[in-house]
Amino acid sequence: MPGKLKKLSPEDLNEISDFLFSTAQDFILNQLPIKEINDLDVKSEISYEEELDVDLSIELQVDELCVWEEDIVNQALDFTFKALESFLDENYRD
Repeated sequence: MPGKLKKLSPEDLNEISDFLFSTAQDFILNQLPIKEINDLDVKSEISYEEELDVDLSIELQVDELCVWEEDIVNQALDFTFKALESFLDENYRD
């Protein structure tokens, strides 16, 4: 069972937000050629009071001729949240 999160500062929350953004973006860019992507928008909202609350959304628009897996956004979300758990374990848990 993972340890409890330490008290997170605003700088910690910014670092976690940056991690979420780069992890999700890297996942998408590793799956699709950049020239096929018309728009990629990764947004995260993070709050911390008694526990960490993370809301992550990814909007992806690709070239109409691009062949891609329709659930790539869900795959990216799953991958990012799993990576977040490891990131928190390594950096922010007692």
